[in-house]
Amino acid sequence: MRSNPEKLKLLFAALAVVAAAALAYLIPSPTVLDAVVYFFYFLMLAASWNLLAGICGQMSFAHMAFCVTGAYVAASTANVLGLPMAAAVVVGALAAACAGLFVGIFTLRFRDITFSLATFAFAGVLTSWLIGASDITGGSNGMSAPPIFSGDQARAFVWLGLALSVVFFALQWLLLSSRWGILMRAVRDREPVARGLGVKATHLKVAVFAYTAFWAGLAGGYFAAYTEYVTPTMAGLENMGLVLGMVIVGGIGTVAGPVLGTLVFRFIDFFTRGYGGEYTVFTFALILLVTMLFLRDGAMGLITATLRRFRAPQERWHAAQPAAAPGATPES
Repeated sequence: MRSNPEKLKLLFAALAVVAAAALAYLIPSPTVLDAVVYFFYFLMLAASWNLLAGICGQMSFAHMAFCVTGAYVAASTANVLGLPMAAAVVVGALAAACAGLFVGIFTLRFRDITFSLATFAFAGVLTSWLIGASDITGGSNGMSAPPIFSGDQARAFVWLGLALSVVFFALQWLLLSSRWGILMRAVRDREPVARGLGVKATHLKVAVFAYTAFWAGLAGGYFAAYTEYVTPTMAGLENMGLVLGMVIVGGIGTVAGPVLGTLVFRFIDFFTRGYGGEYTVFTFALILLVTMLFLRDGAMGLITATLRRFRAPQERWHAAQPAAAPGATPES
């Protein structure tokens, strides 16, 4: 029985996500729990950005802006309106989706680098406003956020992050298996041809833009509830670069790529944070540079090529076998 590479990638992604949660269960130290929570936070960001940029082909630099939108709206809704933080996180995600819809309507008329620059400008404007409007947002000092759980909060956030990640990948699998997945790849690969065949490319891109903004906002609310704080630095270029790096190193446009890339980056951060931030950034940059020079399809591309190399002799052996005659029974 021949293995399906796509099924193997999905299995790898599922095993990696479950292994991260199991690690927090087997080694319940505060440091490990904190690292796993950060893993799920960045995984939601990387996987949703990969859906937008890698599968739909829209290279946006506003993803962290939607993340910080969800975080600020969740914190302010809980603080001002007294809404439970769990409900406030959902409100923040919906606000981020609305912001994504609004920004997408105006920016997705552009293509390629013009669109990317427009989203970069939006992120910069939002960050400047968050810092300048100190009477509303707290300025550079940020804003406090109430917690969702009481007691052993870190462990609860690990399971919450696992649940959100499972929901995201399940919905993504349904999306990519449907007509929407075909249209997204068509727009990414041959948008003029897709338009000529009647695909409403702009409507499709705006819908995907808003959907991925929802998940970025949900990740922001999740992170704000865990740290009980939110600042404008969440929308910084450094964090956006981290998300891009995770996707590129893992394999942009693949399902399991963001999982692998996030694992690599968080693993490195976990073991280098004690030596200073400059070593962590240097290691990230070096890995990203090596990937872009020698592994154009990322780590998942390397894994896929290796699997094909191992499967090729078996496939040639099957092809060389003579076909059985009709009605013939195999020899005992």
